Order: sequence, then structure tokens, then C-alpha cells
Amino acid sequence: MQKFKSFTFAIGMIVAFSSCIHKTDLTGLKEVSFSNDIQAIIGGNCTQSGCHDGVSEFPLFTYNDVMNNGEITAGDAHGSQLYLTISNHGFEERMPPDPLPLLSTDQIKLVYLWIEQGAKNN
Repeated sequence: MQKFKSFTFAIGMIVAFSSCIHKTDLTGLKEVSFSNDIQAIIGGNCTQSGCHDGVSEFPLFTYNDVMNNGEITAGDAHGSQLYLTISNHGFEERMPPDPLPLLSTDQIKLVYLWIEQGAKNN
């Protein structure tokens, strides 16, 4: 009987903790556009000469650059290097670096939504 109670308790804990993991519901939100939204954010904040321009080590100039050098995992912002870096999740070096201003909360949210919506080339 004690083993049954322990087993039942363990199953209950697994169910309880796994129910806490959820994806953000994106239904009803505007579709974020790479060409209209994301490219403007990256162009205005990341591609200055010497940073992530077309000739740097990690360019973010084109869609393919962003997908490859930003290590984007479509549909998973928290698994994408670009999002983690600009949102300062666990990285010592912030992006953009000083003295440049950080991206606004709205800009970071747009990048997050774009990735979560599949990081489309639209």
C-alpha cells in the first residue's frame, strides 16, 4: 500500500510540474514581418559599421544572415541566440554593446513574436 501511495504521489507531481510548461498563445496577434519589422530593428541597432554589417564576422544584414548568424530556431525564441542576446538572458555581454542604447521592450517583443511565429522571410 505504501508503494502505491508513493507511486501515486510521484505521478501527481510529474503531472503538476509538466502542466506548468506552456507555449505563449499567439492566436489573434498581428503577424510580424521580417522585411517591415525585424530588418528595421536590426538595421537600426545592429548593423552599424564594424558591428554586424555585411562585412563583419557575424553579419546580420540579410534574412539568411539573421537566421544563420543569429542562430534562430524558428518557433522557439528561448532556443534562439539572437533573442537570448538582445533580451540579456544569461549573457555577460549585452547587445547592442555600450555606448549604444539597449533595444526597447517593444522591439524585443517583436523579435520574440517573429521567432515564435516561425521566423518567416516575409
